[in-house]
This record gives sequence, C-alpha cells and structure tokens, in this order.
Amino acid sequence: MAPRTVSPSIPSKTSVAKQATVKNAINLRKVNLIGVYGKPSNRRALVRLGNGRYKKVVVGDRIDGGRVSAIGDAELRYTKGGRSVVLTMPRG
Repeated sequence: MAPRTVSPSIPSKTSVAKQATVKNAINLRKVNLIGVYGKPSNRRALVRLGNGRYKKVVVGDRIDGGRVSAIGDAELRYTKGGRSVVLTMPRG
C-alpha cells in the first residue's frame, strides 16, 4: 500500500486577516490612544491624531488643542478647554 500524504489545513490570507481585525475599533477621524509604554514613573504614549499622523507624548505635551495631564496603564487623560478628556486603549 502506498503511503498517504496528509496536508495540513492552512488558513488563507483573508481568513487570517478577518480573525486579526476588529471592525470599528477606533474612529479614524478622532484622536486615538494606540499604546502606552515606559516605567510607571516615566510613562509615554503613542497617539494617532485625526489627520492620520502619529505622535509620541509625555505628560505636559499638547495634543488636539489640549494638554496631557496623566498617562495610566491603558489610558491617557488630557485637558481641553477646561474639560477632561480620557482616551482608552481599543479593545480587541
């Protein structure tokens, strides 16, 4: 009897992309928090601006007409026009 060849089921590129993509996770026209990094005493954040540019920020930097007041484990707070705005990490 001849040996049988068994081929593994390999996912296609489109099925992988579908599983890895979260629809409407962020609104591309608004400011979004992409990531937070650094030690708790020296936090930094990567923010995606409404125009599509990315900016690395620390507490005290200006974004979207406001000033960054705090960076937590998964959120960034900034003050804009007397109001406090909170950006959180997109959920996957």
